[in-house]
Amino acid sequence: MSADRKKAQSKNTQRPKAPRNPHEQYRLAEIPVDNAWARKHNQNLGEIRRLQVSAGILGVLVLAAGAAILVSSGMAAWGWIVGGMAIAFAVGCLAMIFYIPRRMGSIQSTYDTSEVIPAVIAKVRPRGVTLLALADQAVERSSGGVPVLVARPCNPIEGVESKVGERVPCVAVVANRSARGRDNLYQFVSPMPVAWATPDKAVWRKVAKQIPEGEWDTLRQNIDKVDEVSAEVTRMLPLE
Repeated sequence: MSADRKKAQSKNTQRPKAPRNPHEQYRLAEIPVDNAWARKHNQNLGEIRRLQVSAGILGVLVLAAGAAILVSSGMAAWGWIVGGMAIAFAVGCLAMIFYIPRRMGSIQSTYDTSEVIPAVIAKVRPRGVTLLALADQAVERSSGGVPVLVARPCNPIEGVESKVGERVPCVAVVANRSARGRDNLYQFVSPMPVAWATPDKAVWRKVAKQIPEGEWDTLRQNIDKVDEVSAEVTRMLPLE
């Protein structure tokens, strides 16, 4: 077999690369975000705030430690080296306060570009619930999808009854693809309820109607797998 033919066959058997804007081929919805409501109820925003606070506290502590080392060394050369390294690390931590929200993007843009997926309350816990969602792990869908069950523990959702089987329309927040987008699988998928964006139940119902009944039925049939899905490191389990 010629080298050119081998090269062509190899090219044809390669996995599809992720498109530059994969969300353009996904099922999207218009979800107007109520910023005041989202700041209070959106758990993703709460996690971002906690990361910012942690980065700020760590930065201040390391900065104080660096200054203390420099002073206690009597401004010795080694003190300047150690203190300088600590101060540089502290500045990096403090910079994360501004970098994290910029890297994550606005909550409105997240809802605008994230695929609409079904989720149900699969487990009611003393201080919250566990959602079980049906998502697609594939980035590029032309050659087929990769359906997965995804679990997410969260606080009780304001306006949604905490009972097993209750429908919770969500969007799939995805991330962590390999470098240069060569991997056609998302390594992180997490459901984010529409109810965290707005208190308007008309919006919730409209988004829920975009999801085919077959997908809701698939979740209902697999609801007993919530503990198995939750036990996975990624909280994802391929749907067989």
